[in-house]
Amino acid sequence: MQFLLSGSTLQTRTSAKLLMAHVKTVFGGYPIGPGKYFPDEKTIEKVYQLLEEGGCNTIDTACLYGNSEEWLGNTGAGKRFTIDSKAPGGGIPGSSTSVTIPQLAKESVDRLGTTMDVYYLHVPDSSVELEDQLKGINEAYKAGYFKRFGLSNYKAADVQRVYDICTEKGYPLPAVYQGNYSAVARRQEAELVPTLRKLGIAFYVYSPIAGGLLTKTSEQMRAANADAGRFAKGDALEGLYGAMYSKPSYYKALDLWAEAAEEAGCSKAELAYRWVAFDSVVDAKYGDAIIFGASKLSQISETLAWMKRGSVGGGGQGEDRGDLEGGRARSAAGQLPQVIK
Repeated sequence: MQFLLSGSTLQTRTSAKLLMAHVKTVFGGYPIGPGKYFPDEKTIEKVYQLLEEGGCNTIDTACLYGNSEEWLGNTGAGKRFTIDSKAPGGGIPGSSTSVTIPQLAKESVDRLGTTMDVYYLHVPDSSVELEDQLKGINEAYKAGYFKRFGLSNYKAADVQRVYDICTEKGYPLPAVYQGNYSAVARRQEAELVPTLRKLGIAFYVYSPIAGGLLTKTSEQMRAANADAGRFAKGDALEGLYGAMYSKPSYYKALDLWAEAAEEAGCSKAELAYRWVAFDSVVDAKYGDAIIFGASKLSQISETLAWMKRGSVGGGGQGEDRGDLEGGRARSAAGQLPQVIK
């Protein structure tokens, strides 16, 4: 196996990308509130302190995230951070219309105690005409509930359609796209990312560790026991994540990923975050950002520190970049051999 590293010493490279501003970080606010990882005011205050110390000034939430909005509001997050939130869209089919979207946005603002920077349509909803949804977004925008319009989980063709309708109607254009992206989920590079670049839409990446996959071993995934986390048999999310990643090609990819992390001298999670931040299509010059989560306080400062350390070395961004999902894989740690297709 070839790597552009020397022994176990991590060699960061000086690059144009590294010399530019670091990619923006956004904290995923789902675990804020009673019954979650950060359930009370004392713990939430510690979350805020760690975010501020690490230079993260934005929190992402949604009305679908239980009591997250309410508790962000109760604890004064809007006075210290920029807040992004979402209308449910297809998360609650039929709920997001020209009439209800302004109401939903107002309810979010009331819970948060602040207006929002980005307000997303969370999931596409085929049960409501797209033109009607966008009319609602426009009304919420005119009411001053948010500054920028965002899309999440839409296909490239639908992003273009939204942009075209908004242009024709004089509505706020989509400015931010939030989507799944990691070293093992790179299909966005083929069509979606070029569309975003063409339209001037920033890419906010979520799940840079592939739902935790890139921290697992192939043995854990095959056994699918409690150590596999959300990939374990019987877990509430196993059906979703197992369908995506419980495949022989991914088991092989995990073995290669573990070797890359070992030679880089860092953890598998650190390798995943730094690859996205410094060696992927994500780029600060386009206004891109990385959304990260945490289940422990220590993970907040740890993750923010990783994303300031630079490239993990290797080829980085190049025309020969491959894909761990099914072909030649190239991580920021160097060159990985072929993975089972």
